[in-house]
Amino acid sequence: MTTEPSETSTLLPSTNKMESEGSGNSNSALSTIFLLFQAILFVFFAVGTSYDYSDEATFDAKEYVAFRDIMAMLLLGFGYLMTFLKDYGLGAVGLTMMLSILSMELNIAVELAMRYVYYYGFGATLEDADATSWPMPVTMATLIDAEFAAATLMITFGALIGRATPLQMMAVCLCQSVAYTLNKVVFVLGFIGAEDVGGSMTIHMFGAYFGLAASCALGPLPTSSKTEAEESNGPDKVSDLTALIGTTILWVFWPSFVGATETGVGSYEQFCVINTILALLASTTMTFFLSQKLTPHGKLDPVHIANSTLAGGVAIGSAARLNIGPAGAILTGSVAGAVSVFGYVFSSPFLESKWGIMDTCGVGNLHGYPSVAGATLSIIFVALDSSAEFLVYSDEVCSQMLAQAAGIAATLILSCSTGYATGLLVKPLKDEEATANYLDSVWWHLEY
Repeated sequence: MTTEPSETSTLLPSTNKMESEGSGNSNSALSTIFLLFQAILFVFFAVGTSYDYSDEATFDAKEYVAFRDIMAMLLLGFGYLMTFLKDYGLGAVGLTMMLSILSMELNIAVELAMRYVYYYGFGATLEDADATSWPMPVTMATLIDAEFAAATLMITFGALIGRATPLQMMAVCLCQSVAYTLNKVVFVLGFIGAEDVGGSMTIHMFGAYFGLAASCALGPLPTSSKTEAEESNGPDKVSDLTALIGTTILWVFWPSFVGATETGVGSYEQFCVINTILALLASTTMTFFLSQKLTPHGKLDPVHIANSTLAGGVAIGSAARLNIGPAGAILTGSVAGAVSVFGYVFSSPFLESKWGIMDTCGVGNLHGYPSVAGATLSIIFVALDSSAEFLVYSDEVCSQMLAQAAGIAATLILSCSTGYATGLLVKPLKDEEATANYLDSVWWHLEY
């Protein structure tokens, strides 16, 4: 004898007319545009790319290991971390896959083209970048860079998940890929010459504030659907548990993410991995301490544990390959964990109630504040290891410190401005009054 799910079960999708019919046009457009994207990218790959046939071309299996680890972070880590939404688990994992893959393909094209234009446009020589020959070679480094772009989009997705439709997110992917590459290739790592091996600025800071600015442009939920949306915009016991599974996956593989570009490069790879592990240890410790202190009745908040424990990995990115000593890594992780928990407790409620900025996953607290804190600390850390040969201004300490500060400023300005513009651009793609929020049943064919 089988028991039918009760009408109040969180696992039973709602089937009212608004949810089942409100997104028909968007669903049709989604599949059409997705195919169009693929066709355009196919043409680019056919005429603009090749393998690396140069005499210096090598393949290091360690690079594939790093690629694999980051892929696990994208599809499993980010995907399951966002399953805390009790009625949007399929959207969290499924759309994470769709958007990550689309972003990777798109970034290969956009970043190779951006590097080609940037280096040739400013009279650089062939030694300045891999992407300075035509057709442009696709290497393992190219694929890892594409993963970084996908991670940036996943951070932005965390701010918008449940509210932005898949069609809107595809448009966000297109706009962000160009803006992200412009910030990374031309400004932060180009003209400015900042040190950011693990992406505190170019990935975490950019993705977080791009997403928050886009959310601001989308505006608050309409009054007519606000009550119903608030019921689904939250966790239950099972979704909190699956989110923690995502956390543990991200925690384990984060050192590979930070050190991916330094694979096989002796002491620099060692610094990246060890500094990241120490920062994660510190942020985890600080999170458990502060969560219990700031949560009513002295209990632990699953939101803090699922997110703020990872803040050390976010913050260490700008200084990961610097010789900052174990104490420097511990300090970075501790500060990151603290600002992240304080953000969840105080900042998120303030931004939503006073400014109407909705941040579904709290990316401002996990990626935004810790990235700013870590990048700010890097201004000091570059002075402690000023002779490092990879620094653009290794002979000029003050210049490198200014470059770190300028990298922060450029990233914040470009991410906020392009994110807000993107939000305004994609806003008309959704009928707020007709499409429910935070519900899988709007976008997925469910038979249970």
